[in-house]
Amino acid sequence: MTSWKGEIYIWFSAFSLVAVDKTKKHHKEEAQTLSIEHAARLIGVSRSTAYRLVRDGELPGIRVGRRVLVLKKPLMEMLQAEEDTSC
Repeated sequence: MTSWKGEIYIWFSAFSLVAVDKTKKHHKEEAQTLSIEHAARLIGVSRSTAYRLVRDGELPGIRVGRRVLVLKKPLMEMLQAEEDTSC
């Protein structure tokens, strides 16, 4: 492939279409979700309690296949609000 400044490369890997924008030097994607285990550690509860909180709608989460993921932004906003009210 020839490289031109500002070009977006698109190629096929074995399982997916990949696009890379060469104009962004240090682009690093940040995850929008957390594993249930990581979220449980952040809020100080057990893994099973975190699953129950997601099931009951008290913890913002989504199911992807068999996996449950916690939405990072709403969780961080909840933690910030809790910190603000406890002071």
